[in-house]
Amino acid sequence: MAIFEIVTMTDDHGMSRVHTDDLTAWAEDMGTEITGTETRTRLRPELQGQPILSGFVGPCWGGRSDAGEPIIRYEDSGTYAALSQ
Repeated sequence: MAIFEIVTMTDDHGMSRVHTDDLTAWAEDMGTEITGTETRTRLRPELQGQPILSGFVGPCWGGRSDAGEPIIRYEDSGTYAALSQ
């Protein structure tokens, strides 16, 4: 089981993080769609087969939770640009 971390930029609070174990429900609630699955075999095994979100960078490796579960991270373009500088 994986935990999904979604990081977005907001005008009033800067970066906002959401954690969910149901990415499909989160995408539906946010009006975003899952457009496929990650197929690149050179990525970490934990990222292979993970969903791809329209308008987001990811799936990316986010480490492990305190319970040892993989964290699969997604960033919107504002977050990605801010963290890439």
